[in-house]
Amino acid sequence: MTVDPYRDLLSQRWDRERDPSVLVYDRLLTWKGQPRFRYGARPKQGTEGINNAISANFTICAYQQNPLFNIFCTVGAAYSVIPKSAQSSGDPRGIRHEYLMHAPADYDKVACEMLLMIAEFPHVHSIEIGPGYVIPIGEPIVPGSRLEYLYLTYPFLDDAHIYDANPAGEIDHPQAYIQTLWVVPLTRSERQYLQQHGVEKFEEFLHSKHAERYDADFGRASLVDRR
Repeated sequence: MTVDPYRDLLSQRWDRERDPSVLVYDRLLTWKGQPRFRYGARPKQGTEGINNAISANFTICAYQQNPLFNIFCTVGAAYSVIPKSAQSSGDPRGIRHEYLMHAPADYDKVACEMLLMIAEFPHVHSIEIGPGYVIPIGEPIVPGSRLEYLYLTYPFLDDAHIYDANPAGEIDHPQAYIQTLWVVPLTRSERQYLQQHGVEKFEEFLHSKHAERYDADFGRASLVDRR
């Protein structure tokens, strides 16, 4: 039997304080297998550390998809319920999120910093986020990039069972409902297209552009401008 000290630590936190990170990690092991490596959370500048609304054992698991990009998956973002989600969903458990992002290996640190920022975002700003939400970064995701926004949607490229009763990116536990969201960097014109046409049309547009590696090319041109 393989010894996994990280899982043992998460299991202890579930027993002590019902931190659901072990549920997420176990699902990832089933979904994607053992991670190639894990990144711990980087403390913010100053002494405050990571926001206490996410797990003290927050980490990011990385999987090598192919030579073009890696998949980065959070564990521990779902420690707390997304603000206002119990009321909007009608589920007394509320909704918790984990996050997934595709990124070139050269930008692993950027991807991890983005995922930590997103994990903290709804709790720092007391904002309900979910599929269809756009987070403005305020600057290019990497120098010289045109990508300035992060779009949240369901992980339909990674989850072969996304339309089945038990999707890989969803955990429906009696004590916690957790949904994994896919983070897609966008340009300003793509965000405008989303605002003009709505989520359904925008996602149809994304589906039609899969071959163009829009999900992991941080230096790409806008898909909208090249139609």
